[in-house]
Amino acid sequence: MSRPNPFGFPPVERIGEGPARIDESAVRFFPHAPGPQDRVVLLLHGLGSNEQDLLSLAPMLPGGVVYAALRGVLACGPGFGWLAPPPLGADDLGLLEESAAALEDWASRAVPGRIVGAIGFSQGAVLSLQLLRRDAEALDWVVVLSGAPFPADLPGDAALAEQGVPALWGHGGQDPLFDPTMEAQVRDWLRRHTRLTEELSPSLGHGIDEQILDAVAAFVRARLAEGTSS
Repeated sequence: MSRPNPFGFPPVERIGEGPARIDESAVRFFPHAPGPQDRVVLLLHGLGSNEQDLLSLAPMLPGGVVYAALRGVLACGPGFGWLAPPPLGADDLGLLEESAAALEDWASRAVPGRIVGAIGFSQGAVLSLQLLRRDAEALDWVVVLSGAPFPADLPGDAALAEQGVPALWGHGGQDPLFDPTMEAQVRDWLRRHTRLTEELSPSLGHGIDEQILDAVAAFVRARLAEGTSS
């Protein structure tokens, strides 16, 4: 899995032998571990990071749910990841599918409550969308931060488009991973496959700022209110 990449990310490497698995000892919950009645929101970090990254945002997000921060299933330098470094090609789909299957397996065994949404950054955003492309009913909503769908047509895309899952796409106007062409392609895909809300922070690079965080909090609050009233 070592290969040159134009953005300077370390290569990803498998952890252990056999299929990828979520490290349950590394899962972190806020404000507490979920019970059977809890609604759970996944926090999925980007390449080279770890479970503590997005967990640090949880205190600034709406309450009434349990936030579950997971560690990527691949090693990447001192951190972790979910698939190969960008730019992605068709041969990288296998790693993404393996990561999605590992998350689904963990959720089926370890989450007593109901997973209602996912907030993913960069690679975590790719994975969040992949969960929906595998099962359009897997999540009630998704937050895609500085991320994009995997660049291929997949069997579940038509079902996802029909489902109309609410999605927030938060991204920066100065993100070096997104040129204008790619930004337009991502916007078009999300409009065709989700019920899209877009939040663009013009001066932001590949990251999360106060504007994006405020948009995430408002979006999650609205989605949770919808879930409570339904």
